[in-house]
Amino acid sequence: MNIKWVRLKVIQRDGFRCVVCGKSPAITTGVVLHIDHKLPIAKGGTTSFENLQTLCRECNLGKSDKTL
Repeated sequence: MNIKWVRLKVIQRDGFRCVVCGKSPAITTGVVLHIDHKLPIAKGGTTSFENLQTLCRECNLGKSDKTL
C-alpha cells in the first residue's frame, strides 16, 4: 500500500477539510490535516480506506483512541 497515495485519496474524498470541524488549509492559514482511523487500531480498527478520515491537528489530538 502506498501511504502517500492513500493519504491523498482520503483527503480528496473528504473535500480537503477536517470532517469534524470543517477547517481547511485552503481557507485557514496554519491548518494541518492528519489522516486518522475512524475505529482506532486499539479497538480493532484496520487501515482500510473506509476506516480512514481527515482530521485537523487539533481534532485528531483531542480524539485520542475514541471513535468519532
